[in-house]
Amino acid sequence: MRSILFASWGRTGGRSALHGLLAGLLAGCMWTSATIGRATDHAASSDRETDRLATLIDLDGHFPFQVPPTLEAWQDRADKLRWQLRLHLGLEPWPQLAPVNPTIHGRIEMDGYSVEKVYFESLPGLMVTGNLYRPLGPAAPQSRPAILAPHGHWPEARFYRESDSGVRRALATGGERFESSAQNFIQARCVQLARMGCVVFHWDMIGYCDSLQLDMLRGHSFAKPAEGERSSPESWNLYSSQAEGHGQSIMGLQTLHSLRSVDFVLSLPEVDPKRIAISGASGGGTQSFLAAALDPRIAVAFPAVMVSTEMQGGCVCENCSGLRVFSGNIELAALIAPRPLGLTTADDWTRNMARDGFPELKQLYGLFGQPDMVQLFRGEQFPHNFNHLSRVALYGWVNRHFDLGEPEPVLERDFQLLGRDQLSVWDNEHPAPSQRGLEFERQLLAAWKADIEQQLAPPGKAAAGDASQWGRWRGRLQAAWTGLLATALPVAEPIRCQPLPSARSDLPDWQLLSSSGLPVGQLRW
Repeated sequence: MRSILFASWGRTGGRSALHGLLAGLLAGCMWTSATIGRATDHAASSDRETDRLATLIDLDGHFPFQVPPTLEAWQDRADKLRWQLRLHLGLEPWPQLAPVNPTIHGRIEMDGYSVEKVYFESLPGLMVTGNLYRPLGPAAPQSRPAILAPHGHWPEARFYRESDSGVRRALATGGERFESSAQNFIQARCVQLARMGCVVFHWDMIGYCDSLQLDMLRGHSFAKPAEGERSSPESWNLYSSQAEGHGQSIMGLQTLHSLRSVDFVLSLPEVDPKRIAISGASGGGTQSFLAAALDPRIAVAFPAVMVSTEMQGGCVCENCSGLRVFSGNIELAALIAPRPLGLTTADDWTRNMARDGFPELKQLYGLFGQPDMVQLFRGEQFPHNFNHLSRVALYGWVNRHFDLGEPEPVLERDFQLLGRDQLSVWDNEHPAPSQRGLEFERQLLAAWKADIEQQLAPPGKAAAGDASQWGRWRGRLQAAWTGLLATALPVAEPIRCQPLPSARSDLPDWQLLSSSGLPVGQLRW
């Protein structure tokens, strides 16, 4: 809606834009009551809707999930919540994007698998970078599952190296079996899944490793405006009121990267489009459940150490304006139902999931008649992690739901750890993009805005008599208002306009009339 409002007002300015906006608003939502809708089932009390402006909910609040009484009620809620997600992530309307045209190079053959370097565009000019792990040997078309492997906020992520003391601790406590996996548990996951016959794509969060066009501070540590940052009606950077008004955020960009990664693996001829899974931990867990909630092409999800009724994501890349109004991560993950959903816990904000959050997910899956399609794998004896025990749970989850035929429990074998020099996407033949920094950021947001405006333009003069086109446009606007305000809008009574006699010089050109003919308001041009 923020995008729709900005686009409707800013496209042509003045009379035509305002007329289109007000026509849509008045036809779609006439405020006939002082009450703004009903409180949702997710309110802490019946007064939640009334006092929502007085009660602030912060990052560490409590975000319970109350399961609707029927499957029909949940499906209605789920449709509205997905719209809310797309709207606040800046993905409604969905950007007009060209097919993925990936560059894949630098193949390295290892013990049972290969590793390649990949980059492709998300929004025009913005690159997604990562590594592709594939089983060795020929593959028939559409014969192999694909696993999307987003990472969290571990230093250097794809190039991660644990300290010597951390390696010893992981081995001593049973969190890891081999030094290689203790040094980089993220790479260990990709290797094992490839050895199980899966195609695995592991890509960079914005600002990590080879994703340098928007740097780390912009993507994950924004605290104050950077030197050279601008904000004006014509040109702006992220974190400005203009960017927020258009739904432009780091979280939206990262979600788009995740969904474009689905496009990428589907472009590979050997990938089975019915067997796509996603699994990451911590911030990668946030990317996992959001992508699976929004994209039905993802058949299986396994977000680790993230989903809970407590802390909802501690980075700007996991939060954007309006995303969790009357909702929380449990309910957002519930949008994956009835597809298989595996979760893990640790000694962090997920420690209470077994009694607060998971029972509700189990109940929701019961509405579908599929209570066993959601499972919690507990690991509160370990700190925040995606260690070997949690990964074994992931391997079993994928093995069972994709019929891989591996004997369980699936245990990792040791592997040769690859470093930055072997994994980095950019080299002399594939140089890093020269477009980067604050100026690139402004150009990116401007192009994104232009795409929004083109898609949200009201019908032109040629459609003046086409009620269906105007009806669809007004319906889109009304749905956007509903998503923005997180409440249902009252149904409007019919509105009609009539010209006033030209002799009445004390009145404006037009006056709005209700269906009864009584004046209800005025428009001034």
